[in-house]
Amino acid sequence: MTEDSSNSAYLEKKLVIGVLKYLEKKRGVCKIELADIKPGDRHTVLSWEQRNACLLPEDLKNFYLSSNGFDLTWCVQIDNSELPVGRMHIHPITQVTKLNVTPSNSHIHPSLADLETESDDEETNGRDKPRLCGSSGIFELDDCGGFGKVCLVVKKKTVLQTSPSIESENPSDNEDEYTCSGITEPKVEIWFMDRSIRWHFVADSFCAYYRLMLMHLGLPQWQYAFTDIGLSLQTKQWFNMYAPIRLEVDLEGSYEMSSPRDHDTTSTGSQLDVNKVFKGKGDKKKQVNQTQNQAQTKKKAAVSSARSLSALPGKSASSSSQSSIKATR
Repeated sequence: MTEDSSNSAYLEKKLVIGVLKYLEKKRGVCKIELADIKPGDRHTVLSWEQRNACLLPEDLKNFYLSSNGFDLTWCVQIDNSELPVGRMHIHPITQVTKLNVTPSNSHIHPSLADLETESDDEETNGRDKPRLCGSSGIFELDDCGGFGKVCLVVKKKTVLQTSPSIESENPSDNEDEYTCSGITEPKVEIWFMDRSIRWHFVADSFCAYYRLMLMHLGLPQWQYAFTDIGLSLQTKQWFNMYAPIRLEVDLEGSYEMSSPRDHDTTSTGSQLDVNKVFKGKGDKKKQVNQTQNQAQTKKKAAVSSARSLSALPGKSASSSSQSSIKATR
């Protein structure tokens, strides 16, 4: 087995977790492409941390040491064309860049810091929203095709580190006699920034976000399920076809954030039937045969014999009246 084949097998087994097999069984799904990305080296990870003056969390660091990024796309066959639908993507570590947070003071080429507005609600579910002009490090993990940005928000957190006490002659003999000094350890959260420069919390770790990405199959704009904007009608149709259970979970989780008018539209929205969308010629013949059989059964159930006609109350009354007239004559 070559190195490339072993690497692709590792990606399919460890990083994709059965998503490929699930998509292959779905009707209409075609052109499933998983990019064969080699693992990143430790030197590249350390260089990124030194250049950005930021420590990566262990789960993200282990991810880049296993695969320097991630890219999985799949399409849907409609007539004779292939429509790109799903996209799961994580930038390589060299493309994980810090957002432009320096105010440019230019109306021609404004930065994100210039466009950011002060929001009345500075918290989401008890979490402080990221500020582009603040001290937090904000790094882009996915550009989401231009409809938003998935960002790694690094917040500095003070923890305790033990150091040997001055009074202790041998620190190894008495490990409890330690003094504490404050150091900074990164606290990482995954946030989604929409096109209006508004922040929405998604996950409290990279692993949690990665699992959400796989469960949503990379469907278009699935990150909006974690916003007060909600999923678009077109996205809900794709969810109804390929991830209906996940759609129910997202709608239940966003019930408190949406308005009653939104609930009416979601409950009365039309759902696509996958069997009708991807129906072949054989299925049409089966449907014609079923309609013919139903028509034949209706004909058999209809009244056709003279005996059955005589059993009707109207017929019996008319025959008795005719017999009485003959008797009088």
